[in-house]
Formats: sequence, structure tokens, C-alpha cells
Amino acid sequence: MSHPRYFVPHAASAAEPVRSDAAEMTHVVDAFRLEAPHLLEQEWVVGVDAVGNVHVVPASERELLPAATRAQLTHHEVASGRTPRRIAASELYFFAVELVEHPANAEGFNDPVYLYGHLSGPWPGDAPMRVPGQLTVTRGDVLAGLVHGAADAFHYVQTPESPAAPRGYHALLPGDRPERLAEGRGLVLAWPAVPPELQVGNASNGPMVARILHDVLTQLQEDAHTHGGPEPLARMELPVPSRAMAIADLEMRGYEVKGDVAILRRNHPGLLTRMAEWLRAEKVKVPAEAGAPGFLEVARKALESLPGWPSETERVLRALVRAGGSAPVSRGTPLPMAAAPAPKRPLPPREPPKPPRPDDWMRDFLDAHAASHPGGAQPKLTRAKPAFTAPPPPAKPGTPTWMTDFGGAAPAPPAPAKPKAPSAPSSPAGKKPDWMSDFDD
Repeated sequence: MSHPRYFVPHAASAAEPVRSDAAEMTHVVDAFRLEAPHLLEQEWVVGVDAVGNVHVVPASERELLPAATRAQLTHHEVASGRTPRRIAASELYFFAVELVEHPANAEGFNDPVYLYGHLSGPWPGDAPMRVPGQLTVTRGDVLAGLVHGAADAFHYVQTPESPAAPRGYHALLPGDRPERLAEGRGLVLAWPAVPPELQVGNASNGPMVARILHDVLTQLQEDAHTHGGPEPLARMELPVPSRAMAIADLEMRGYEVKGDVAILRRNHPGLLTRMAEWLRAEKVKVPAEAGAPGFLEVARKALESLPGWPSETERVLRALVRAGGSAPVSRGTPLPMAAAPAPKRPLPPREPPKPPRPDDWMRDFLDAHAASHPGGAQPKLTRAKPAFTAPPPPAKPGTPTWMTDFGGAAPAPPAPAKPKAPSAPSSPAGKKPDWMSDFDD
């Protein structure tokens, strides 16, 4: 398997073949048009199956998607009001981000960030593979990738668990040098992955995106204070992904929260405690809470003040993407186009999905970074799973406990069938046909 230059596969994990099957998709996460040399422009659909494995299939196989998944894709197309964007690439990799490491021993502003997850690709290709590993990018790459990709975020139907217009965000990241990117190679399409057990009706990743942006922006602001600027980065007001967790943290540090202000409690139990209190502010403002859209707006403003941004890599990368409905991307020379698409080959039988693998392999990378800086400050980690997950509601009386794994109580027994009216000319007013109830779920 070929890899982008800036991706390091886990040495002890073997690459696995990827067998994309539209019928196995449980959630769609993205859709785009790919402009590849020597191939007709083609639309692709990216999705995940029940255990989180990525599937990339041509949009021509739309009818093979499960009904619920096809309904997701239809809702996105109508709700977004945009045709899929165009990406000019000879090869494209897909990266499901499961953990983000923010090194603590940074030397400047646009420092490296380590993304851990599973890389799949390349597409288009005859034998795409999947392997876990580490992708190294910069803080600016993370911010710009999410900011520019927000316009094409995937739209999901609102649910009781996610009433605030759930979205599936992605980021186009550089996996190689600018000259290689200009050839359409080394492009990595990444999205923060939501663990399958936390997916409730969709694969929206807004909360994880908010945590990633918060941690990156916090590191930038700390560096701005350390280095005496830039002033806009030092003065920007950062929200928090969870105000309740921010208040709990302030209370653990000895503050008493009153409204939007936290006041330090002066206990004076000993000399060391008094010295620690002197180093802390008497009053601090409790930060406001924001979701992914709010953090994306802060990230947009932070990029305007980031020294040396946009980089050469960023300029080359963004030139390869066009909004939906625009003209094809020009790369200087016309691309030969095939006379007709190749005939579709029958898909081989799909093997049963393997159980999810533990993420112990990430520890190898984290330990290696810690060994290179002994005694240094611990890096900040942004995980796919939040620090606290509310327990599931108790099962109703009479409900078998195993049925709670499927998200609720047992379905009510069907009501006895009523005798049908003899040859009614039409359905009674106000009553929907039975088949419509399949879409209410």
C-alpha cells in the first residue's frame, strides 16, 4: 500500500483490503465529484458501516444503499441546496480521525498536530487498503481544513438527541509537499469519526469538531501570550464546548462560580497554598458555550492573524477544490477523457465484518513522543469519546435488559387488525397510508 508522505502507518498492524459495498453502509458522511486524469468526472459517496469501516462507492450505485441510508443522502441533497463539490486529484485518501495529540513543547505558532486513525485508499484504485497510523499536519491545516469544508458539511435530520441541525464535518488535509499536491497526489480527506456506539440515528461529529477546534485555538492563544503576540490571537475570546465542564474545572481549582463570574476562595491553609492562590486571578469570566459553528467562526478569524498564513501548501491545496456547480478545475493542460465508462464489474461476496479493534496501537506513537521529550509537559489529547457519557435510561418494567442495547424498550405489540371497509374509494381524510410510517422513524 502506498501512503502519503506525512502519514506513518503503525508498524505492528497489517494493512487490510477495503471492499466497499453500498449495501453495507449505515451512514453517509460525504459526497463529492472527483476529477481524475484519464477518467470521466464521477460522483462518489462516502459512508461507514455498523463497525465504523469506510466505504466509498460511485453515486451510480445509489439504489443499492439501504433505504434509511438512501434517505440520509436525499435529505442532505435537498437540505444543503448544493451540488457536490469538485476535487481535482489523481489519488485521494480517506482518514477517520479518532484521536488528536497537541504537543505541549511547541516552538512557535503553526506547530505540528498529530492525528491518529485509520487511513483508506488510494481512490480511484484497484486495491485500496486500510491501515491505522499517524498523520502529521499543522495547526493551520486543521483550522483551514475544517473552515473551508464547513460549507459542504453533510446535513442530517434533527433528532431528539441532536436538535441543533446536526452536521457531518470533514477537512481536506495535505499529506505531501506542495509540488506533489499540485499533481493531484497526496490529498487526504479527513473527518473526525464518531464511535459506532455513540451514533444515534446519524454520524454527526459536531461535538468532536468543537473539541478539536477548542484545543487547537487554546494552544495558539497560549503561544500568543508567551511570545507577546500577535495581539488578535492573544485577545480573542474563546468559548468552550461544554460550559458545565468548564464550571466544574473552575470549582476544582478553588473558584466559586456566581453567574458569569468565578471568584477565587481564599482558604490560606498553608504557605504553599497561599503562594498558589497569589498566582491565580481573583476573578475570572466563565466562558460561553459554543458548538461547531461558533468555533468555526473563531477559527476563521484566527487564521487571519496566524503568522505566515496561508502557506504555500494551503494555496496549492485549496486551488484543487471548487464549489458544486462551478467549472472543472484547470490544471494547465487538458486531461484526456475516456470515450465511455468502463463496464461495471460484479462485486465479490463480502466477508462478515470484523469486530472493532482496540486502540492500543495509538499508545505506541504517544509513548514514542513522550520518550523524545523526557520530563516535558504532557500533550493535550482530543478524543472521539467525550470525557463523560450519560448512562442510558433504565429499561421499562417488563422489558428484557438485552433490548436496551438497541436504544430503547421493546416495541409495543401490534394492535388487532380492524376489519377493512368494503371497497372504500379513497383513504379517510387525515389518515396516512401505512407505507408512509416507514419514513417517520
